[in-house]
Amino acid sequence: MVKIRESLPLLDGLDIQHDDSASMLASITAQRHFNHTDLPIISDSASKIIDEHTIDTDAWLKSMAKRANQPALPKLNKACELLKTQDLSTPSKRSNAFLTGVGMADILAYLYQDEDALVSAMLYRTVRKDVLSEKQVRAEFGNEVADLVQETLKMGRLSDLIENNKRLEDHFNNNQKGRLAGIYNMLISVTNDVRVVLIKLAERTFAMRELSFATPERQQRVAREVMTIYAPLAHRLGIAQLKWELEDLSFRYLAPDRYKEIAKLLNEKRSERESYIQNVSDQLQQALAKNGIQGEISGRVKHIYSIYRKMKLKSLSFDQLYDIRALRVLVNSTAECYHVMGLVHGLWRHIPEQFDDYITNPKPNGYRSLHTAVIAENKSLEVQIRTFDMHYEAELGVCSHVNYKEGTKNKPDDYLTKKISSLRQILLNQDHTKDSNTKDNNFNPSSTKNETTKTPQHSDDETNLDFSEFERIYVFSKDGEIIELPKGSTVLDFAYYVHTQVGNRAQAARVNQRYVPLTYQPKTGEQVEIITKQSREPNRDWLVASLGYINTARARSKLRQWFNKQDRDKNIETGKHILNKALSRLSVHPNSIDLHDYVKFFNVRNADDILVGLVNGNVDLADLTTQITHHLDLEPDVVETELVPSIHPKATGKLDAYKIKVDGLDNIDIRLAGCCSPVQNEPIAGFITHLHGVSIHHMNCPEYERLIQKEPERAISAVWYGNKGKSQLVQIYLEAYDRRGLLRDLTFIIDQENANIRRVDTLSDVDDIARLNFTIEVTGLGQLSKLLAKLEQQHGIILARRVITNPPKNT
Repeated sequence: MVKIRESLPLLDGLDIQHDDSASMLASITAQRHFNHTDLPIISDSASKIIDEHTIDTDAWLKSMAKRANQPALPKLNKACELLKTQDLSTPSKRSNAFLTGVGMADILAYLYQDEDALVSAMLYRTVRKDVLSEKQVRAEFGNEVADLVQETLKMGRLSDLIENNKRLEDHFNNNQKGRLAGIYNMLISVTNDVRVVLIKLAERTFAMRELSFATPERQQRVAREVMTIYAPLAHRLGIAQLKWELEDLSFRYLAPDRYKEIAKLLNEKRSERESYIQNVSDQLQQALAKNGIQGEISGRVKHIYSIYRKMKLKSLSFDQLYDIRALRVLVNSTAECYHVMGLVHGLWRHIPEQFDDYITNPKPNGYRSLHTAVIAENKSLEVQIRTFDMHYEAELGVCSHVNYKEGTKNKPDDYLTKKISSLRQILLNQDHTKDSNTKDNNFNPSSTKNETTKTPQHSDDETNLDFSEFERIYVFSKDGEIIELPKGSTVLDFAYYVHTQVGNRAQAARVNQRYVPLTYQPKTGEQVEIITKQSREPNRDWLVASLGYINTARARSKLRQWFNKQDRDKNIETGKHILNKALSRLSVHPNSIDLHDYVKFFNVRNADDILVGLVNGNVDLADLTTQITHHLDLEPDVVETELVPSIHPKATGKLDAYKIKVDGLDNIDIRLAGCCSPVQNEPIAGFITHLHGVSIHHMNCPEYERLIQKEPERAISAVWYGNKGKSQLVQIYLEAYDRRGLLRDLTFIIDQENANIRRVDTLSDVDDIARLNFTIEVTGLGQLSKLLAKLEQQHGIILARRVITNPPKNT
């Protein structure tokens, strides 16, 4: 009769003897959780032995040696004897360190781990509870066992931090994959030995089996941690048996109602399913025999969490799932796999979209098999076809590479070392990872109420990986975030990885609540806090490699950027001062000049480069002011032309004489406002007066702004046009050290620039500073700019600038 695989994965296909008390303990523990399964029946006498915690150690050790294909396991025997004398019982005997060690070692034995791994598992809980010291372990069992225990303890401490970290719990609940990848990385970073990960997986598996004795709050927290972190690790190591159990046990606590519902459905359909599987198996067995293929056929039941995920993904009911009914066919060669696939498709109608060839294209964790689906006896049926070796690898993953049945493996081979490196690289390349387990664990218990919500499906498209070493550390921030850093990073490096400003303002650091120097190099699992000060700035000593403040390229780059920016910022401010001083002489607001207009001329990247150039000499101020004048069309005419008003026959006023257009018209009566005396080519605007047509103001004239705020309907647009126009009155103000002949020299310069002086007022103070106000006629801003620049260059001149008079009360 065909065998239906519905037993506990770790006990699948194994004959459990009554004297194998640890296995019976695992069976009973698991049976409480897998109440839908068909576990082997254990006698009352056996149960009594376990309930009283009188495990027959000798019988158990014999069974362990038998699994390892060894005559005896002396180290494991020694560990048992030591624990019996050292063990301190607790109120909850099920939490007893000895029983936990037996349970963990039992799991590892099914994964074909060596004796050192089994001993380490036995001692792990006892050392963690400080019943035994690391020194004792090293003295009694050697460095190999002691190192395995120590690295597993490191992973355990990280696991505790993760389990109790509320911030990380939010990542679990919200399935923040980027954060979860950091957690995976942190756990893997403590070791290069895959046995450490397997010991921790065994510990978490045993903890899940015992979780029914915990509080509901702890059940939820541990189940979330296992579902999100440890089930994916088991998958990435290819250990399907552990993955299935961890997922199902976690699901039981995270969504108990849904779990029980699916388990009940499995039990209700069991008889019908067994009959169906028997019929189709007989048909396929006959076809194999007819074609001379020796194979083993078994029924396969999908696991509860996998069923739940498929129902949500496909929005299907339990009865609609095609792979609830499944066969697994094991043969001797790859060629026979494809031969059997042809026979299956010949017997029943193939469902094309449900075919996957993982032999030609293995999954990243090494899984190989053919998956197909057919319609047999009017029902969908999944068929998996693989060789016996492929099946062995699929069930045990990396553990299948340690074959103790041959008695040749006492240490993990190179494959296992490479596998842990490969696993680390997978985690470090999460952006390119789409493997099923990252998505499988997007589990939200609250979503079980809405079955139309789709859970991300299995995807096995991962990048082919090299076996490279990645030396990293993983530390916690004050807020519980996991920060990944290159090994050898300092706390100052950490600060720059958190945020550039945190690094720039770093004043001190604390690691695990104690102050450390900024050169301190934290270790994985430590909590780092940076104390900042607003006024703090980076120190150039931080860039000195020999002082050891920073060891990462990222922090060094951030520091250099800061210092370059500080120098540049100072130069930009100085350049603005130089330019604004030149513009202030003209009473031109800096906002009216757009330096981007001159970027191409000076062959620089941006406007700031022009300002920096004014400081370092790459841009000449005279060249810049000349370009501004040219750009604003302020160059004087080469040939002097008498500026007389041109009277148009239709003109009603003086507008054309000033070369101004008001609202697009050129025959409007205008006058220049005395409050600001706008000069040709300055931005201007008009205001319609009651009696005198349109008054023309500088665009930024305060009086104009007051007028339009009061009567906005009287505002009208106005612009200059042409290069020639009527001379205009402006006022300039000068300060100079008083001396004989000063006024004569200044009037000579003004005359040289073809400006007509209409009025001059002078005042000399007791401090020998002469203050002079000139009212002059100029033709435009270009002429005025050149005049002021020439005046300011004269000996003894302190200041030369244009003056806008205070606005009158009426317009």
